[in-house]
Amino acid sequence: MKDFQLRNDTKLLFRNDPAADLAALTEGKKVLFVYGGGSVKTNGCYDDVKKAVESAGGTLYELANASRELEIIEKGIALAKEKSIELVIGAGGANIMDCAKLIAFGTYHADDLWAYIKSEKNPYGLKKLPLILMPTYPSSGSEYGLGAVSSDARRGDRGTAYGIAADTAILVPKYSMSLGAELTAYTGLVTLVQLSASTIGDRNPVSYDIGISVIRNVLAATKKLRENPQDEDARGVILYGASISTSGRLGLGKEENYAYDIYEVMSVPEDLYSASYRKSLTAMFPPFLKAMAKYHEADIRRYFKDAFGYEGSIEESAAKMTKLFEELGANMYFDGEISVEETKTVNMSTMFSVEEVTEMVKECLR
Repeated sequence: MKDFQLRNDTKLLFRNDPAADLAALTEGKKVLFVYGGGSVKTNGCYDDVKKAVESAGGTLYELANASRELEIIEKGIALAKEKSIELVIGAGGANIMDCAKLIAFGTYHADDLWAYIKSEKNPYGLKKLPLILMPTYPSSGSEYGLGAVSSDARRGDRGTAYGIAADTAILVPKYSMSLGAELTAYTGLVTLVQLSASTIGDRNPVSYDIGISVIRNVLAATKKLRENPQDEDARGVILYGASISTSGRLGLGKEENYAYDIYEVMSVPEDLYSASYRKSLTAMFPPFLKAMAKYHEADIRRYFKDAFGYEGSIEESAAKMTKLFEELGANMYFDGEISVEETKTVNMSTMFSVEEVTEMVKECLR
C-alpha cells in the first residue's frame, strides 16, 4: 500500500442549530463577518451569527458583497487591522470562504500575499486570525480544504494559495434551503464530480470504497431533493460529501493525478463562454471521462460500474451520465462555437492535446 498522511487542521461540526457553538467560539471577541449578497439574510445564517456574537458579549463587524477579487480581500484586511479583529467568520460559497481565508491569513502577511496566492510561498502553518467557515452553498468543500483562490483584475491574473485551513467548519443544512431547484441540483452534482476526481484511479481499497460510497450517497440525496427540496437530511448528505471531497481522506492510493485534469479542461467554457464553475465542471465531466478512457480505460470502466452501475461501452456510459445530470436539473450544453485556435487562448495545464480538449467542448455545444 502506498504511503499516505492524514491531516486534522479543521474541526468539522455538523449542526442543525449552530447557536451554542457560535456563541462559545465568539465569546467576547471582535468578529469580522464576511459574506456575499443577501442570501445569508434570507436563509437565517446572518441572524444566527449576529445573535450569537451579541449574546456572547462580542462585537460584530461586517464585510458584505465579498468576493475572491484581491482588491476586496485587501479591503477586508484593512478593516481587520483597523478594528483589531480577533476572529473571522466566512459564510457563503467558495467565493466567500476563500475570501475569508485570505483575509484571516493576509492580516499577518499583507505585503507578500500575492506571492502566496501564486504559490511562490507556502502559507501552511503560518500565523493567521482564527477562522470559522460556514458553507451556505455546499459543493466546493472550501470549508474543509486548504486552497484559497483569488484573482486580481489589476494584474489580469489569478492563483491559489494552498495551505490555509479554517480552525472550525460548521455545516448547517437549513442554510441551503433558500436555494432554488437548479442551484440545489448543482450542489449535488458538483460535489459528485469533485468526489469522483479524488476517487478515480485510487489504488487504496479503503479510501476508494469510501469515495464510491460517498458518491452514491450524494447521488441518492440529489435525486431525493429533486422530489422533495425540503429534505434537510438529503441536504446534510451533500454538505458532508462536499467537505469529504477536500478532506484529504480520499485518493490515498493514487499513483497518477490524471483525474484532476477535469479542473483544467473545464476552464475552456469558463473562459470562452463566461460559463459558471458549476456548469462548466458538470457539463464537461462526461466527455472528459470518455476522452480519459483512451488512456485509463480500466479505471474509467470501474468507476462507471461501481458508482452508477453502468456496464456498457464507455460511450454509452458517458451518454447515460449526461442524461442523468440533465434529468436532475443541470444544463449540459453551451451556446457558441469552438476551434482549436480558440482553445489555445485558454491557459491550462493538461495531459490532453488542444485538439482533444476542443473535441470535448464540441460535445457540449448545442
